[in-house]
Amino acid sequence: MAIDLPHLALDALARAEPDPERLQRPLLVVASGASPRVHAANRAARRAGARPGMALGDALAVLDTPELVEHDPDALRTPLEMLASVLLRFSDHVHPEPEAQRILVEVGRSRRLFGGLEALRAQVRDTLTELGFHPRIGLARSPAAARLLARLRNPAIAEDPETLRRLLSPVPLEALSLAGATREGLRAVGLRQLGDLLRLSRPELARRHGPELLDLLDRLLARRAEALPRFVPPPVLDLSLRLEYEIHATTALAFPLKRLLRQVEAQLRGLNRSLQGMTLELVHRETRTRLTLERGQPGIRASEWLSLWQTRLERETLPEAVIGLRLQAPRLLDPADRSDGLLAGDPASTPPADQLPAVLPRLRARLGEPAVSRLVNRHTPRPEDAQRPRHDLAVIPGPGAPSPGQRTTGAALWLQGPEPAAPPDQPQWLGRLEDGWWDHGQDARRDYARARDRQGRRLWLYRCLRSGQWYRQGYWG
Repeated sequence: MAIDLPHLALDALARAEPDPERLQRPLLVVASGASPRVHAANRAARRAGARPGMALGDALAVLDTPELVEHDPDALRTPLEMLASVLLRFSDHVHPEPEAQRILVEVGRSRRLFGGLEALRAQVRDTLTELGFHPRIGLARSPAAARLLARLRNPAIAEDPETLRRLLSPVPLEALSLAGATREGLRAVGLRQLGDLLRLSRPELARRHGPELLDLLDRLLARRAEALPRFVPPPVLDLSLRLEYEIHATTALAFPLKRLLRQVEAQLRGLNRSLQGMTLELVHRETRTRLTLERGQPGIRASEWLSLWQTRLERETLPEAVIGLRLQAPRLLDPADRSDGLLAGDPASTPPADQLPAVLPRLRARLGEPAVSRLVNRHTPRPEDAQRPRHDLAVIPGPGAPSPGQRTTGAALWLQGPEPAAPPDQPQWLGRLEDGWWDHGQDARRDYARARDRQGRRLWLYRCLRSGQWYRQGYWG
């Protein structure tokens, strides 16, 4: 999967700009040099006739006082590496190409996990779009073909060699990365499309145009492997945002801070990590203000961190205007927080005692008060009657010691009554239970046994001494 980000410079500006009307006016990102050229143009500038690669003088001739922003290639490397960390949630093999503003992802082993290549592409596009970026995505059997399809905005997916060859045949030679002399030589003999090259003799192509042309064709058709070094994410979290305006009140920090926290959440999901605390650095023209925030349980959700930061910032008075933000977390937690659950930790582990009171109100708010109750020991040996529900959650009852009968039959948690069962072939007798003889015919006289059913499960059974009927009390193991 090749992910082109042709508007990376404009997307980076938009993420730091709270006023959308500013971006509706003509804006040019200019690459400085001996002859300045347009690196990127927003939609309003392109409608007026400006194009990337155009000389700045020609662009100014067709635009009415556009806003000019200097292009900083080094500044674009940071968001590209951030997105590479985000994409690690889809594959462990990610390869950013900063010079081309592109990221390559090996997705052959991920297709089944995400429901196929179409679904995977949709999830990648949605993830990047939510972060404020506009990707062009190409999918092919080789990195070179994926790059080409992304650049051509071709949505087709060719998974077998013959389909890939048929898909690439109508591509014009102008779209290929060819040397100028090679392109002119091919044009001189009437070759216009990639399919024209594929029909010619390979030795003749090599003799006339050199081995580089054959190497390009082999890489496009996945006949030759291309080494792509894996991206190694930094061990710490460090995200910055340079503002294109000054902020004088802490309440106005919510918009850029939300952008940064969304990056934090997406990046931590890609890294499969979590965090419990972070530091926010407010950048001023002369000084910096450092604020630290810790929470009781690890988490990665941007909405939760934003509400905590807003509460924290309400107590602060800015010494001067803020022109940038920086979020740092030197300690990332592993394993990652399972933030989709009600508990912050592993659902298989026991929640801490101080965490349970905070979870119970959330459960009752979601499911309704009658749906949540405690189970209180009734001190009766019959397993199905050993506990009773209690809806008053404010008072925490003591655990209570099990009765002698419960110690014999097992003081377990039983949520349903016994069910009739067929007599076992070879029961292993465990003991007799007699209870309720004072209850006017409601007494229980049972002989308990252990057996296995046809599936090999270990059954806990008893025979009623009054009727001779067998019942299944539950299962072991």
